[in-house]
Amino acid sequence: MRIQSASKLGLILSAALLVTVGCSNSTGTHPTNLDSGANGGASISSTGGAASSGGAAETGGSASTGGVASSGGATAPGGTTSTGGVMRSGGSIGSSGGSVTGGTFGTGGATQTGGSPSAGGTTAQGGNSGTGGARLDAGSDTRDSGAAELPTAPIDALGGTASGTVYIAGDSTVSVYTNSPIHQAGWGQMLASYFNANAKIVDKAVGGMTARHYIEAGYLDQITAVMKTGDYLLVQFGTNDSNTTATYTLPGSTTPIPYYLAAETDFKTYLTQYVDATNAKGGTTVFVTPPPRHSCSGTNLGVANGLAAYATAMKELGAALGVPVDDLNGKTVAYLSTVACDVSGSTFYLVNADGTTDGTHFQENGANVLAGLVATGIRELGLPLAAFLK
Repeated sequence: MRIQSASKLGLILSAALLVTVGCSNSTGTHPTNLDSGANGGASISSTGGAASSGGAAETGGSASTGGVASSGGATAPGGTTSTGGVMRSGGSIGSSGGSVTGGTFGTGGATQTGGSPSAGGTTAQGGNSGTGGARLDAGSDTRDSGAAELPTAPIDALGGTASGTVYIAGDSTVSVYTNSPIHQAGWGQMLASYFNANAKIVDKAVGGMTARHYIEAGYLDQITAVMKTGDYLLVQFGTNDSNTTATYTLPGSTTPIPYYLAAETDFKTYLTQYVDATNAKGGTTVFVTPPPRHSCSGTNLGVANGLAAYATAMKELGAALGVPVDDLNGKTVAYLSTVACDVSGSTFYLVNADGTTDGTHFQENGANVLAGLVATGIRELGLPLAAFLK
């Protein structure tokens, strides 16, 4: 399903009201100690890549999207190997089916077969409101802040000849979720359905990441190690960078490092490293501003924009460095401006297993809408990449 305008996007949200939220036919086991019911630990993997061995509080990042099945991935402790998971066109994830290689999307919903999430990794949910409840944007994203450090497995270069490869660096709002019983999704896993087979979308977003943490954990180096001239890197951070209380530690160290990066200073400093690294490989960086949290109450229309400072910082830095900026933040605020809070809380943002609204993450419908907005932004920017949009 493609979304290219606010009017079409409104139809998707209206249609979503007819769908019963939370019903799942997903297969695989999931740890019961994750309050949201999200699956397993986040992982970075691609063709031949190893699955996460540590449970992350943030969930889901498994095989790269863009139609490349995870083949031969190592089994996470307590889990099974993902065999050929491919995202279904339209963004939903099935519970059975075969695999597709070489970047072609199935129309019948090929997916992971019998995959179970990585073992371990628990955290408190926290910080989320009930349906229609108020939530402070400045609050901690405890699902992300409790994410376990992931091993730095290498990213294998994609096989075959592609007209364009798009890597995505980001956090839990962007990453991949497989067989989520509550239908959690990141917009990165939905983006490939808006492109033709000549573009390969490689989602390397990891839950719990900030612009600094992603670099320190080695994920940016993994991407640039295989990046080729003409490739793209979409970069979205800000959700966790705004967290003023959470900390993380790096492997082999007990020194806590704050998640918080001031939007006007440190946040820009670390984002500049993504641009420099991509430029060195002849690639193109595109900043994607972070979507707002579900900060509203009752039947009030729209959401507050507590991440506006980080969106502004990305736009300012983009202008200074000549980096195109896809304003997902602004587009999402505009899209939700005519939607009642209780409606967006039940059809757009993630609904937890207990029926409450997760104020930070998204369900499949919301993630698909966001991916459509990102695709619209790419077209509006006039990037060469837009030639591969459907």
